[in-house]
Formats: sequence, C-alpha cells, structure tokens
Amino acid sequence: MKSSDMAKSMTAFAMVAAFAGCSTWHSMDKTEGTALGAGGGAVAGAVVAGPVGAVVGGVGGGYAGHEVAGKDQSTRSSAYSSSTASSRYDPTTVRSVQQSLNDKGYNAGPIDGQWGPSTENAVRRFQQDSGLPQTGELEGSTLAALGVASTR
Repeated sequence: MKSSDMAKSMTAFAMVAAFAGCSTWHSMDKTEGTALGAGGGAVAGAVVAGPVGAVVGGVGGGYAGHEVAGKDQSTRSSAYSSSTASSRYDPTTVRSVQQSLNDKGYNAGPIDGQWGPSTENAVRRFQQDSGLPQTGELEGSTLAALGVASTR
C-alpha cells in the first residue's frame, strides 16, 4: 500500500473514531446527529475515496448519526432497551405524563411508559411554554402542571 493511501486511510479512521466516540451524541437531537454524522462521513469518505466516497460516507454517517443521537450512552450498542430507558421513572408515571403531554398537543410519542428522547423533548417544550425550568426532568412542579401524580 502506498504511503499516501495509508495516510488517507489513517486520517479517515481517526476522524470516524473521533466522531463515534463523541461524548455529546446522547444529548443531541436526531437532526443534529444526522447533520454531524453526514458531515463527518462525507469528509472521511472524501479523504479515502474522493467525490464518490464523500457521497457514500455522507449517507452512511448521516444514518449512523441519526441512530446514535439522543440515546443514552449505555444503550448505544443495542436497541433502545425498555429496561434501561424506563428505569429512570416509574412506567405508570411516564404513561400518565405521555398521555397528558399528547392531550395538550406536545408529541411525546406512543403512550408506552418508556422514558425516551421523544418524551423528554416534549417535557422540555411543555416546561418552556409553562414558564418552568427546562430540565427535561419530571420534578414536582412539572408533574403538578401536567396534572400527574408521581407513583414513586
């Protein structure tokens, strides 16, 4: 392998490793993750294989960024597991919060009792509109404003 090809491969590998290990993926929303993944993939693809590699890398990176963004780091290696996602709050409380948010026009996703990015984002939007601190957490003032009693 020529040294220039090796340098390109190592550069691409380093960039992919840097993006894959980014500690803020879990706090990004899907749009941010998709954009960052696509950008990083396009750059890495361009370094390795030119314009065609940029397109392929951009698509692959965008997909990977979309799938990883918004998920807690402990759930990246597998599907978003209900045991990890719902352990944060009691499922009965989460179902009540999801129902209340959906009834008020905030899309919290399906009423499944699982705490995830859709529910947390809906809580943040509700908190902002209600003049509450935007923590994305289910503290007493948020539960009271939603008309939900905590079961924990």
